[in-house]
Amino acid sequence: MQKKIVNTAAAKEMDQIVSLLGDLLKEISSAFMNHRLSLKYRKATDDISGQIRKTLVSLSETASEMGGPEALAVQSATLNLSKVFYDTLHLGHQVESKVKEKVMFSEEAVAEMSDLLRRTTDLLPHVADVVRTCNPLIVEHVNKEADELRNSAANSTVMHEARLCKGQCHPKASVIFMQMLQNLQDILWHFKALSCEQTVPKV
Repeated sequence: MQKKIVNTAAAKEMDQIVSLLGDLLKEISSAFMNHRLSLKYRKATDDISGQIRKTLVSLSETASEMGGPEALAVQSATLNLSKVFYDTLHLGHQVESKVKEKVMFSEEAVAEMSDLLRRTTDLLPHVADVVRTCNPLIVEHVNKEADELRNSAANSTVMHEARLCKGQCHPKASVIFMQMLQNLQDILWHFKALSCEQTVPKV
């Protein structure tokens, strides 16, 4: 079922959540690229996470006050946005482990992960547009880009396994890298679910 969301409060709250998720992904990406957890990173991620939780609760309450197909669309969007949020937190935990334990990735792994993080972050505003409008052109773009990113993540898994077999990657780095790929795959799955399909989130 596809249903455009026109409720002003719900649309505003969804925009805010998506914007905050973008900020969170940018902080995580920066920590990954710089291989450093600054004081700003901890404060920023804590503040952003708190705001997202608060707005998700507000969005859920807004949905409960609505009726008809639009209420179902908002409820589904809330669930999928929640899943994106918690998958993003898991991604951040992997980056934090990498930095704290001084785990280094190969140049190839850094390049692959940096590209995936950047493109996933860049796709977020389009996800917000498609949830609100169900514009078929934006739906097509989000689905196509999400599929391409998921394929890229799958290819990175294969290439990383080859590097591991050649002894070009430390096993500890491999565990973190593979988990980050899985987190991104999950985030992208929910991007597609948000793309007006109103798919029930994975458990």
